[in-house]
Amino acid sequence: MTNHKLLQKYLNGQCTAEEKQQLYRNLLESEEQDYDKVLNALWEELSEVPDPERATSERMYQAISHHIQSPSSRQVSPVWYRRVAASLIGILLVSGIWYYWSSQSTQVYQTRYGEVKTLVLPDSSVVHLNANSKLTYAPSLGTDSVREVWLTGEAYFEVTHQTIAVSDDPVKLIVHTAQVDIEVIGTAFNVKDRRGITQVVLDEGKVRLKKLRGEETLLAMKPGESVQVDQQQSYSVASVDVSEQVSSWKENELYFNNQSLEEIQQVLADNYGIRLRLANPALRELRFTGSAPADDPSVLFTTLEKSFSLKITHEHDEYIARPKRQE
Repeated sequence: MTNHKLLQKYLNGQCTAEEKQQLYRNLLESEEQDYDKVLNALWEELSEVPDPERATSERMYQAISHHIQSPSSRQVSPVWYRRVAASLIGILLVSGIWYYWSSQSTQVYQTRYGEVKTLVLPDSSVVHLNANSKLTYAPSLGTDSVREVWLTGEAYFEVTHQTIAVSDDPVKLIVHTAQVDIEVIGTAFNVKDRRGITQVVLDEGKVRLKKLRGEETLLAMKPGESVQVDQQQSYSVASVDVSEQVSSWKENELYFNNQSLEEIQQVLADNYGIRLRLANPALRELRFTGSAPADDPSVLFTTLEKSFSLKITHEHDEYIARPKRQE
């Protein structure tokens, strides 16, 4: 099927998933003459569509333009391409070509609720990815002068030491989170990025925390320290007696150290998608120290029932914890 026919079906909402993928691929890989025909047809269809927000269009334009104008791709007039891309982004690129192109340009690992994965990156660094988490990196990781990964959720990193062949300078690895950038060379640390807070616990080596989109260093961490950074990039530092307990999840163990039931509620929601409702608000302040298997939340429920004389029942789409009636 020609690009023009595919485009007409797309604009009429009649494309199958396979046809959409074919259209996205064709628009990125077609020869210049065919590509211009499609753009001309689309320009006429979209002449009345308003421009998208500047920040989004600029980001997508730069990325896709870089791909299209690479030596292996055709050359497109920057003025003409920018004019057409402004409308393309609003209708097609946001949900289609941008997703297709970016998915081909990055490696993404994602875990389900209750699932833990161990990954070996191209630079031989090891990453343990906790449940309900996502790690993204470029396939070129390990061949560039800077190594970069993007994390949402929680992961434990064992980073290999690398140097640049020509200068013998160390190659940094930067872990990007929503709140802070974490810059390391060769070290082991745990990162948890959930609920607007990024927590970094350093086991060994050195780590620098840097402000987002800048070179300003917030602080340099020492082994045994735990740092929490919020959305305003304010941070707090604490000592961790046994840092291994923070990352015990990678050994299939949940460890809690004087944590409230409210905090345990959050762990259950974040890692397992389990909603635990406390029937009595006073229960939120109860504190628990102990451990349970990470792959079986029911064991934790049994332990909490015994520790606090509770009854936890499964009702509809949630669990409810109530004080046991005194007999």
